Amino acid sequence: MRLLMEAGSPGQVAIAWVLAKGVLPIIGPRTPEQLADNLAGADVALTAAQIARLDAASEVPLGFPHELLASANARDPVTGSKADLLDLPAAPLR
Repeated sequence: MRLLMEAGSPGQVAIAWVLAKGVLPIIGPRTPEQLADNLAGADVALTAAQIARLDAASEVPLGFPHELLASANARDPVTGSKADLLDLPAAPLR
């Protein structure tokens, strides 16, 4: 497997990143060259640090209602100061 620095294209890195997450990427090449480039992404090996960097760069703020529920000052009026009785997920659902 090749390291990220040796990857031939951004598409190969993207495919390797999705594969590293345990997800089978959906590809849509229009030409044999694009197909070859996409398939080469399976040979790219990303380190844990590289995956973390890609995760951080692509992170999207969850927005409402997650930000509201994360703040105790905003959560208390909404829940009647009984937020401790709610069974909320440990992490936001994505």
